[in-house]
Amino acid sequence: MKKVTDYFSEVGLSWENVCAVCTYGEYAMLGSKSGFVARVKAIAPGVTVTHCMIHRQALASRTLPRELQAILDNAIKIVNYVKAMPVNTRLFKELCKDLDSEHQVLLFYTKVRWLSKGNVLNRVFELRQELKMFLDMQDKEAIFFSDPLWEPRLAYLANIFDQLNKFNLKLQGKDTTVIHFVDTLRAFVAKIKNWTRKVSSGIFVMFEKFSEVAEGEEEEIESCLQNEIISHLQNLCQEFSRYFPDLEVIDMSLVRNPFNVKPDIIPDSDQDEFLEMKFDSGMKDFFLKNILYRNSGHKQVYHILELGSLD
Repeated sequence: MKKVTDYFSEVGLSWENVCAVCTYGEYAMLGSKSGFVARVKAIAPGVTVTHCMIHRQALASRTLPRELQAILDNAIKIVNYVKAMPVNTRLFKELCKDLDSEHQVLLFYTKVRWLSKGNVLNRVFELRQELKMFLDMQDKEAIFFSDPLWEPRLAYLANIFDQLNKFNLKLQGKDTTVIHFVDTLRAFVAKIKNWTRKVSSGIFVMFEKFSEVAEGEEEEIESCLQNEIISHLQNLCQEFSRYFPDLEVIDMSLVRNPFNVKPDIIPDSDQDEFLEMKFDSGMKDFFLKNILYRNSGHKQVYHILELGSLD
């Protein structure tokens, strides 16, 4: 706070003119009482505070029920045991070669890397039989392998974190805007609700690994897994709502296409200027040919605009 205040004084900026602050990182969220944001609000009470959207998505996906968290912890312990010593790594690699496995190495879990959980869980799932054989050869007792729920739970975790990884990657990249983020986030939340509805009806086709492993399981086990998955998906949806409370009220229509909105959503003092812009055909052509073409990524859109057939 002192560094920023000194800089403001040096360049002649006033805290009264600050309208918004965007923060990044977990500690920035935790410092709501004594951190930077709290100090800014003490000087400029009307400031709007937002936090990095991708980081909020990563935090929202952390919540796991006790049973699934235990599966994640076991998977990490297995990986650490195999990769902790070079000799174990080499022996496991040779075992995978002899078995013609698709992969020969495991991946370390790194908490600060957002995609790490999904990558580690998918690799452990794909090499689960090799890992069981390796631990047996090492005379290491792994009680959880005998648990009939361990493999289906691992499969579900691999599936759901794979979906979360794909979602996370969609939020990154060149020219990604807040409009794209909001659309992608709304679509993902809708997917979670749809998955919850399907799982409640006993449909698991969207979770391929889980469907493959859980097929043929006893009715009691399947019912237990079904309740766990429903609970996790509901909690996941609640976490996204908690980290993005304004998701449903964000209106991007003015930014997306100002020529298609009514002047009612514009402040009274700016409506005359807005109407002049809206009926400026030259400005509208420029918007359609440049903005829509760049965002769509489809040449067909540009050709349609060239022909003047798109209003």
